[in-house]
Amino acid sequence: MTIPDLTIRPYQPGDEHGILQTFNLVFREVCGPDYVDRTLEQWRWQYLDNPVGQRMSLAVAPDGTIVSQYAGVPLLADTPHGEQIFVHCVDSMTHPDYRAGLKRPGIFVITGLPFSAHSRKIGDAVLYGFPVDVAFRIGSRYLEYHFLRVIDFLIRDVALGVLDPAPGIELTRVTEVPADVDDLYRRVRADKQLLLRRDRRYLDWRYVKNPSRADYELWTARRGGQLAGLMVLKPGSGLAPDAATVADWMVPEADAAATSSLLHVATRRAAEEGKQRLMTVFPEWSSEWRAFEQHGFVKTPSKNWLERRLVFLITGSPLTEAGLQAQWWYALGDSDLA
Repeated sequence: MTIPDLTIRPYQPGDEHGILQTFNLVFREVCGPDYVDRTLEQWRWQYLDNPVGQRMSLAVAPDGTIVSQYAGVPLLADTPHGEQIFVHCVDSMTHPDYRAGLKRPGIFVITGLPFSAHSRKIGDAVLYGFPVDVAFRIGSRYLEYHFLRVIDFLIRDVALGVLDPAPGIELTRVTEVPADVDDLYRRVRADKQLLLRRDRRYLDWRYVKNPSRADYELWTARRGGQLAGLMVLKPGSGLAPDAATVADWMVPEADAAATSSLLHVATRRAAEEGKQRLMTVFPEWSSEWRAFEQHGFVKTPSKNWLERRLVFLITGSPLTEAGLQAQWWYALGDSDLA
């Protein structure tokens, strides 16, 4: 498919060099002087090393320049209809020299349409993402983006102090995903109707093999040797200013002792890092949201800083919008925002 000398096609080996060149050009412009260029190692981890694969549609100029990209990270999800693939859409971009070169709907849309068509063809269940305002408006008009909800934060003021751990819980910082985490996931899964699969393979790829792994701390809670909970903490940064982040969370809903003990670690580490806030994200209807509120977390609109919205497109699943609203459990680590 060629449009004004641009070829729209999937990723081919070797494209990563041109992708990174355009990506870093675009995001230096967007993010300003604090932006740090994405490396080839980071790109390979996110796309080529993902155990579920990659999804990518590119617009390529005759000289090989990557003019536009619409990309996604496929992830396994456990749903009421069995195992399905959700695709987290990330890293969409258009080279600044080409933004005004085409009439509407523009190269972003022309690159994105084959992406969703491919997902329908191969049976991906749901595409989802957290688009910025401009991408949300264009995507809603041309790419079938459907708004699910605004993502608000749970925030606890570090000045409230460190929470107490529960007796009988052993807390340990680990550098590897525990071998018995799949058993923990089965117990967590029993509480949920729909969530991304947090098995050992996924967690190892997402946090341990991540080139940014130094940003994350993995903490376990054990009772009598049995794994009772796992928390992924990002103590150095958050979406709210001067915040540490609980990025991922695996605790059976009824285990109040593991919950309070892991939150002891999170509040202590936020204080040790000199942060003002400790933040996280869950669906507002979830048991976790209520439990965190009981420990001093307060609902805080993301629009206080930059409103975050979750959008979706069902491409090949009996899931419905109502089902996603009521059943889809998520944490911030299910996005590229943490």
